[in-house]
Amino acid sequence: MGSMEGDALTPARPPKPSSFRRWWVNLYEGVVSTAQGMSITLRTFFKKPVTVQYPEQELELDGRYRGIHFLEQDLCIYCDVCAKACPVDCIEMDATRHGKELEWHVFTLDYNRCMLCELCVYPCPKDCIHQGEEYALVTENREDMVLDLLTWKGLTDEQKQKIAETEAAKAARDAEKEKGE
Repeated sequence: MGSMEGDALTPARPPKPSSFRRWWVNLYEGVVSTAQGMSITLRTFFKKPVTVQYPEQELELDGRYRGIHFLEQDLCIYCDVCAKACPVDCIEMDATRHGKELEWHVFTLDYNRCMLCELCVYPCPKDCIHQGEEYALVTENREDMVLDLLTWKGLTDEQKQKIAETEAAKAARDAEKEKGE
């Protein structure tokens, strides 16, 4: 009956744009794209490089940087608030009280789990745990990522002397009470 060209089953083809015109559009877009890329290259070509030779030089850090923790052990009262505030339970602490003196056994921080979120710093009533600007936690061994924040363990000589004086004063008071009875 009819030709296949006019048949309803054959889709109509859109008219072809001029190939000569399309060539000029592609050429224009290529030149503009190259010019934009070269302008970025020339802008950064004359700037000072940002590379830092790490072991010899250290990065200059922002004042708000949260790095490796450090503890002012003589201020700490072993209230355990920092360990309770830690969302990932990476702080382990243990001490024995001798009156007002503390005999430290453990204060470790596990950087395998620590998020450096600083949530342990804010609730401290004595402001004794801080995050410093140290950032080098590079190691090949996972056990090295558990850091002991104590500067001493046990009791210092000064603390031992205070405990002995306190116990002597307490014994003298007890002896006076027994005499009075």
